Amino acid sequence: MLKNSTRQQKMVLKAPTGSGKTVIMANYMAKICEEIKDKLDVPQKKIAFIWFAPNQLHLQSYQSISHYFDNLRTIKPIQFEDITDNKLHENEVLFVNWQSVNKEKNIFVRENEQGKNLITFVNNTYADDIEIICILDEAHYHANGKKAKKLLREIDAKIEIDVSATPLFKSDYGHTIRRHEVIQEEMIKKNVVLNPALDHHKQKNISLDQYLLEQALKKRDEIAKAYNDLGININPLLLIQLPNDTKKESALDKQKIELLETALQLKGYTVENHKLAVWLSNRKDNLEGLEEPNSITDVLIFKQAIALGWDCPRSAVLLIYREINQEHFGIQTVGRILRMPEQKHYPNPILNNGYVYTNLSKDIIKIVQEDIDYIVQNKAVRIPDYQNIALNSYFINTRLHRNRLNSQFRRSFYEACEMYFGVDLELDSKTVFERNKEKLKGKFIEIDVDKIEIPIPKNVNIEVKEGVTQVSELERFAKTSDELNILFRQFCRNNVGNYAKVDSTPVLELAILSFFIDYIGIDEDNAIKIVLFNQNRPIFIEVIELALTKYEELQKQKAINATKRVEQTKWDVPPERIYNEYYEEKPEIEKHALVPFYEQLKASNPEQKFVVFLESNKNKFDWWYKNGDKNKEDFAVTYLDVESNLKGFYVDFVIKFKGKNKIALFDTKTTGSDKNFVNKHNALIDYLNANSKADKKIIGGVIAPIEHGDDIIWKYSDKKITSATDTSNWKIFNPKNE
Repeated sequence: MLKNSTRQQKMVLKAPTGSGKTVIMANYMAKICEEIKDKLDVPQKKIAFIWFAPNQLHLQSYQSISHYFDNLRTIKPIQFEDITDNKLHENEVLFVNWQSVNKEKNIFVRENEQGKNLITFVNNTYADDIEIICILDEAHYHANGKKAKKLLREIDAKIEIDVSATPLFKSDYGHTIRRHEVIQEEMIKKNVVLNPALDHHKQKNISLDQYLLEQALKKRDEIAKAYNDLGININPLLLIQLPNDTKKESALDKQKIELLETALQLKGYTVENHKLAVWLSNRKDNLEGLEEPNSITDVLIFKQAIALGWDCPRSAVLLIYREINQEHFGIQTVGRILRMPEQKHYPNPILNNGYVYTNLSKDIIKIVQEDIDYIVQNKAVRIPDYQNIALNSYFINTRLHRNRLNSQFRRSFYEACEMYFGVDLELDSKTVFERNKEKLKGKFIEIDVDKIEIPIPKNVNIEVKEGVTQVSELERFAKTSDELNILFRQFCRNNVGNYAKVDSTPVLELAILSFFIDYIGIDEDNAIKIVLFNQNRPIFIEVIELALTKYEELQKQKAINATKRVEQTKWDVPPERIYNEYYEEKPEIEKHALVPFYEQLKASNPEQKFVVFLESNKNKFDWWYKNGDKNKEDFAVTYLDVESNLKGFYVDFVIKFKGKNKIALFDTKTTGSDKNFVNKHNALIDYLNANSKADKKIIGGVIAPIEHGDDIIWKYSDKKITSATDTSNWKIFNPKNE
């Protein structure tokens, strides 16, 4: 886009709430500033940025990015009062509050005798050969009106980047981060549970408003206990949102606030004891330190116009008193309770969901279509007479891997060079350097750097210390070390494979240059010429690819062997579980540990048949539970798959026998249906042998339906197996005989 002659080109970053849009943009700006000097075909190599944000969000972004770049010094965040020489300087980011510039009378846009206004600063910046990129934070909120468009036309930036969870503009240039990716990174909650106006029979002669308040406070207390049980010092916050967003409170508003405060006072939440905070246009009580994880404030009353972008990750429950015509629910409505306070999920599922209570009835609520799999109303709760079984469960933490080359890559590169060229560091009659030079020459590497000239692409401007040189249509050759360094950086950047370029390029550069110093005795300038020479370049690309393969194998092996990746917890059937639209309620099921029972629409045939089998023997069980298959709150054992990768085996069914300390762990499969059938079964047998005790017997294994005429019998082996198809020595599972 920087090569194009067009201006005001649109770019879009669409990313959901809680995905870290500010940090993403900070990295992106740093990447542009770092790489643009090496882009030989980009005419303008100096960039400055203007970051527009609504309300006070620009200050939050300014502080966040200032902290982020404290040590890096790549980007310099500034505000209006920091501007020097009446212009933006290279790599500066000017943070602007949108309301301060979107009217002609505003001090930062109107003309004045001193010439200190935004457009003057912009024009002076252009006059200094510095290009401008505008970042429009929360673009959907402020960047589409007439005044906004007029100001953006006057700025006439080269690129405008819309940053929003719900961008209004579509562009061929940009990137979308999907919600499931953010959930997978454990940065936001898995679901938001919507509990609309519930059963009126449970209100016990109290008002609906009071009933909802009691339910929301009860949920806040449950979450606080769950954090405390895990030894985590986080105090969850209940947010109470009043109906409208007018700045002045009406008489009805004041009455509702008084009733709320009275009801909360009876429960022990007051402004005086700091357990209650209030954020209204005419009141600001106990807001200082409200965002701190261990703040003593439990409840916040606010209106819809609370500061945009306000970030309080400990927010866990939202009580919304809505007007009857506001029945649409989407992420924009509940965004304040989406973030995970420690950016990780927990073994207790209650901490991985957000909870919303509202006075709207279920039949009129409409979920925004794109959020229908995230905002859910299907909840099952654990049976009341459940007794803990505390099984050891294992979760493999896959978040430790970072997609970048690290210092260990140099060893991989050295090994790749030794394998490819036959070089070594052994001492003998010849010097190491001379012997290794001969090895490189034997692989057709040109070493005589005096003859080497490196071609530079045609029709580019290239910046060197002496100034900017215009290159003619004919190719020319790099003569200066600056030119060579640029070309070498580009070469390394283009050959780091799938690893992050900004972080990995310097690692590859250092590995190559260190190899020439340690093995060949050649200095950096000459090493760069050897690598970039046309005849040598494809050979070194091949060696780099070999080194990347070795490095990847090393990282995989480390991941397999890293025991810290396996987290052990004590597992019980979760107190509650949330089911999305891919599950359907089965009210006829009686013995499931969570009620009601929700069955996956795409449940396998053996799973469905086993559920029927269990219900036909329900008088033999206290309960049975259909396990999940991927989360920390799901029961799992570890196993090595056929490729020796450490994985989690999420057993399908956990069964508690009636009146006994006896549990069964079964995974349903048809014989031979899974290439890891044997590995999974044997890992489960190892688990049973290690965990089954006299006072808590555990049986189980992979169990398969075997047809006998019109009947089905369920068979499993209580020992390790070598075949997934030979069931001749397997046991029949008959609950009546257990």
